[in-house]
Amino acid sequence: MQTNWTRLTDNQWELMKDYVDWQRKRKLNLRDVLDAIFYIVRTGTQWRNLPREMFPDWQAVYYYFDKWKKNGAIKRMNAAFNRLERQLKDRKASPTLALADSQSIKLAPMIYEHRGVDGNKTVNGRKRHILVDVTGRIYSTHICLFRSN
Repeated sequence: MQTNWTRLTDNQWELMKDYVDWQRKRKLNLRDVLDAIFYIVRTGTQWRNLPREMFPDWQAVYYYFDKWKKNGAIKRMNAAFNRLERQLKDRKASPTLALADSQSIKLAPMIYEHRGVDGNKTVNGRKRHILVDVTGRIYSTHICLFRSN
């Protein structure tokens, strides 16, 4: 678990708000919601352990995370920031070379009924396939379940 996390800067928020803010009145500040999501991703904490003194309730944060994931806002944000970072490093906006790797993810017993064993690592659970460019920016992930025969 990593503990060094920082809030979004004003410049980062200016770039992100177009993807998540749809110009309607809200009780929650969407910047705080994004900060909470990045806090969870960075530190690996569970949704229910989100610090209440720093962020909105975890249920509200999860609602927006699920909504943005389903409507593709998170993918659009990731693609836009990948393009921006590549341009800042004097590269073409789209990568011409991508690297693929996979990672086995262990599951506790009885979490999902359709699973098997990764033959090479003897790990029960899932395999995550990751596609990155040469600078290490993630472009795509895909999770496969192992099938038991």
